[in-house]
Amino acid sequence: MFEGRDVQHLRKLQLYQSFQLYLRCAQLLSNVPYCLARDLPSRAYFKQARCLLTAGTFIWVILCCYQASVKLLEMPIPFFTAVLYVNEMVLNLCITVQTMIRGYSETVRYKQCLERIVTVAATVSSSEWTELLLYLRLRLYWFGIFFTLTSGVGLAVAHLFYGGIWSTLFTMGAYVLPNMLASMSLAQYYAGTVLIYKLQHTVNQQLRTAIGKHRAVRLQEIKHLYLQLDHCVQLMTRSYEVAIVTNVFLAINVTSLLLLEIYQYLQANELQANSIYIVSNVMWLALYICLLLMVLYPCDMIKREQMRFGTILFELSHSGKAATVGEDQQMELLRLLTLGRKRIVPTACGMLKLELSSLSSIFVALLSFMIILIQFDSAKLNKRDERVTAIDQLYTPTNS
Repeated sequence: MFEGRDVQHLRKLQLYQSFQLYLRCAQLLSNVPYCLARDLPSRAYFKQARCLLTAGTFIWVILCCYQASVKLLEMPIPFFTAVLYVNEMVLNLCITVQTMIRGYSETVRYKQCLERIVTVAATVSSSEWTELLLYLRLRLYWFGIFFTLTSGVGLAVAHLFYGGIWSTLFTMGAYVLPNMLASMSLAQYYAGTVLIYKLQHTVNQQLRTAIGKHRAVRLQEIKHLYLQLDHCVQLMTRSYEVAIVTNVFLAINVTSLLLLEIYQYLQANELQANSIYIVSNVMWLALYICLLLMVLYPCDMIKREQMRFGTILFELSHSGKAATVGEDQQMELLRLLTLGRKRIVPTACGMLKLELSSLSSIFVALLSFMIILIQFDSAKLNKRDERVTAIDQLYTPTNS
């Protein structure tokens, strides 16, 4: 027993060390519960800095989103388009609030999920666990580079096209900070689901090799590991479901507006003069697509591994290798377990199925928004001083 606890402690320590830099940044931005901090040099100062940074970020985002919403409603642009821009501000504010609340209120679920992952990880060899962490760290590393590059281009475009420090600070508060918090939150969900997927794959391999005299005992252990991972998926879904649904709504809203802005520049023959701005929009589009795939793809892979678990059970039960009554009973229990769960698809807030097939529904909603927006834009309703998009008017106010 003590040896098992030592292995779990070692696995947890390796997990902390692999993502130590990310954890410090996420804790400082209230994106991860403070309880995960282990060896801070001065916890009191860190806690104070965390509270001050949280309050400052929250006030900054509120002021920028409020000012943007008021200006957008005052501009002479189609009402439906203005509502979508205001929705973007409201959703950015909601995401900021949600991520900060989660950093203070989700302590119990974080601990439960972590304990279950470490329990299953204790059955994995040290080399496999190290390779898994390296694989995940590299994925998050490249995603961090991509987001940093996208945010930097967005801020540079705001500074070059609209001039002044104010435009850069406004873009930072109204757009970049909420997206940064959302990306960090969904990156946690991605990391957790990829860990579960990889561990479920290992459990499936253990099931294939569960042969010999003690096969019934091994089946009981594998059943325990399967249930631990399945419960872990449920915990993570309940913890992140509001953030996932809000981000999906934001992705549909923002993607339709970004595509509209690109369409408006192309219609105005402004492609060459505003090529950097269009590149920035394309990068933001890629980021939102990436965030959607970070949620849906690993969940879909977990579901496939769980179904593969049932397939392996079926193959083993018909292989003619069953030898004892206890083993047959364990096989039957596991088959009933997987048959009862393989049809269950996890959903976020009962609205969004966490599988790749949901992309078709998202695409239909996006297409509907685009058709409406282009119809309104074709009417050429009131654009001040020949501004091409509403964002041009937002950054460059003019006199009535």
